[in-house]
Amino acid sequence: MRRVLLLSAFLLPLVWPLPTAAPPDPDPLTARFTTALAAAVPELIAFRRDLHRHPELSGEEVRTAELVAERLRRLGLEVQTDVVGHGVVGLLRGGRPGPVVGFRADMDAVPSADPDPVAFASLRSGVRHICGHDIHTTLGLALATGFAAVRRDFPGSVLFIFQPAEERATGARAMLADGVFRLGRPSAIYAVHTAPLEVGTLGTTAGPMLAGRDRMAVTMSGSGDLDAAAATLRAQLVAIGTITPVEARGTVATDFVLVELAPTRTTDRGNRILTATLSIASEGSRSKARRRIETAVRTLAAPGVTATLVYEERVIAGVTNDSALVARGDASLHRLLGDSAVVPVGVVSPLFSEDFGSFQAEVPGVMYLLGVSNRARGWVGMPHSPGYVADEAAIGIGARALAAVLLDRLRSPS
Repeated sequence: MRRVLLLSAFLLPLVWPLPTAAPPDPDPLTARFTTALAAAVPELIAFRRDLHRHPELSGEEVRTAELVAERLRRLGLEVQTDVVGHGVVGLLRGGRPGPVVGFRADMDAVPSADPDPVAFASLRSGVRHICGHDIHTTLGLALATGFAAVRRDFPGSVLFIFQPAEERATGARAMLADGVFRLGRPSAIYAVHTAPLEVGTLGTTAGPMLAGRDRMAVTMSGSGDLDAAAATLRAQLVAIGTITPVEARGTVATDFVLVELAPTRTTDRGNRILTATLSIASEGSRSKARRRIETAVRTLAAPGVTATLVYEERVIAGVTNDSALVARGDASLHRLLGDSAVVPVGVVSPLFSEDFGSFQAEVPGVMYLLGVSNRARGWVGMPHSPGYVADEAAIGIGARALAAVLLDRLRSPS
């Protein structure tokens, strides 16, 4: 997840809901999945702790990918490795014909020089899993473990995608370009991201959930006063709305906002270049933002100055959930976990983005926020925060929850 620390900007009303006891599994196949998963939980937690001790940055996920591929092969999946570097894809075929559904987990860690407050602390100086991708990866393997135990009895297939380089926001697009769906194209795709919700809860929302990012660059050239032109344009862009991390604590973003406005740069030829990154909440917001910026550049009234705009859309795709899939998934989660375990996400945060939306642009999908905080123990799973700690009980809870969602889709694809 990218990448300022303030997930609380849109989750604050949802932090610490206390789940009630979940009802028993209402479905025999789900119950068998749960039994197989429960037997594997100790090994899965040991696997997660091993990943946590050996974190790998974006583009360096060699060891993680090897361990994931080995486990998928051991479970009997068809495995594709080296997808755009270190990506791994596994296909598990059920015993009867049916659709393909997908689950995506990201694998990379982030730079962090802060002390690791867990007994299984990172052994790599300056690198930690403080965004929860070790949890995501292990949850993907937990799903594969449970589905492998009941493979003869579910229709269709499950495609497991283990993605590198999410923190660079390049991995999803690169995997798609490299044929990530060669083993099977899913009719729906799902993902989770750890969040500072109480363990035992999940959250999502229909439509936009995490903002995307666009990038713009304006080059000013000519014989006129380029510095004055750059200053004028900068002021116009700031007027559109620049936001800082501190300001974001009280911000409800439903539109677009500049999250980064770089200092004006002078090229070797004396031109001035102004670059900025925008947080985009929706497609309508994108059109509005681009029109305003194009107008500001076009109307730059500076004699002897030519201004040229390059505007890049969806540098980071963000997350936009399919409404119909959210409704179906929520129904499955309510039946499985109880009403209080499913919480609505509030508003689109301007400071968080995620490249899972690149998959959603190809296939309808849903991302769930997975509660990993534990108030009783003082653990707060705030992604990218120095004291990030995740309750490992979320692995089993998340796998059981996502299994119910995926099984519903496999059984009733329309």
